[in-house]
Amino acid sequence: MSHIYPYAGFWRRAIAFLADTLLAAVPPAVICLPLMFWQGLAMSRAEGTDAAGVHLAALVIIYLLWQVLAIISFWLYFAWQESGPRQATFGKRMMKIKVAGPDGGRIGFGRASGRTFAKWISYFTLYVGFMMAGTTRQKRALHDYIAQTYVVRTDFEPGGELPSLPSRPWLLAGLTVLLLGLFAVGLFAGWASEQTSGMAGKAAAELQALAGDKDFPQEPVEADGIVYFRLNDGLYAEFTGAENEGDYTLFLSDGADGKVCCLAAPDEGDCTRTGFSPCE
Repeated sequence: MSHIYPYAGFWRRAIAFLADTLLAAVPPAVICLPLMFWQGLAMSRAEGTDAAGVHLAALVIIYLLWQVLAIISFWLYFAWQESGPRQATFGKRMMKIKVAGPDGGRIGFGRASGRTFAKWISYFTLYVGFMMAGTTRQKRALHDYIAQTYVVRTDFEPGGELPSLPSRPWLLAGLTVLLLGLFAVGLFAGWASEQTSGMAGKAAAELQALAGDKDFPQEPVEADGIVYFRLNDGLYAEFTGAENEGDYTLFLSDGADGKVCCLAAPDEGDCTRTGFSPCE
């Protein structure tokens, strides 16, 4: 054997997996994309809400079909090739690696199928299951442990030694903490955006109601942390708060369009969090 350690490195596996994922996604996309395009075009030309609703329902069905076909394609692509004579997908062949069983030999279709579906567990662990391939003693990912498989170089032969390497649990722990931190930041950002959007929607509805109120006073009126007031050109709703990550004012013109738009305070970002277009 030309290598002291037979295992495939993390980056070899990552590149192979990226290439394989793209290839596995092609068949369902070829089937469903034209159907979605055709239904979308038909919906845009539909007359009446009933006809548009039918096409929208068809779009949803096609999308669900796409997801089912994607799962089947992903399963068959990996399981069929990794249990085949070459023990490798196209991406793994490109990177000169293959999948081996407990004895270092070829695995069956059942084990290959289990390994493929076990990858979903690696997804659900925020990709920590995949990162284990760069930190464990035999460079095994979580789905390798579940299926009792190894990813080795193509020159590895059945019966060859599968030695242990020094593990790096501190690296895996650090990456896990980093991913959890990024996940928490994303959740908080989504929550803050939802809070801002909710307040903006409430303020916009109140502006629409106040537009028809002839008794609305000239002095500003505050309700639930939002200040409403009238100027010569229309109605304004101003709200400020740490949870909004910025100061925003919604404006409803006295003109015929009756459209609510957003005015962002200087240097406070854009209006996308509110869900309303910037005022022109």
